[in-house]
Amino acid sequence: MQSFLVLSSEEIHAMIPYAMICMTRYGAHWGTGRRKRRWAEEFTEAERAASAKLFLRSYDWTVGGGVPDKVRMTPDTLRLWMKLGAFCAGI
Repeated sequence: MQSFLVLSSEEIHAMIPYAMICMTRYGAHWGTGRRKRRWAEEFTEAERAASAKLFLRSYDWTVGGGVPDKVRMTPDTLRLWMKLGAFCAGI
């Protein structure tokens, strides 16, 4: 049985640095060798694959339709969001 968190848009704004993740992922720093080495060292293959969906979601929330009123995700997904935020802040 899988447990899910239901977060409001206010909680998303407070907890997840999705705009920074979006700007980092789709910005000039993403193509650097330093970023690529850190990405390979710090994220597992499964995390890198799951991150692809989160990057698209961060883009949609930042420049698309915005954050929905309620967002449902697993605790593992929230942990990955936080890990991506810390990674992007360090680039």
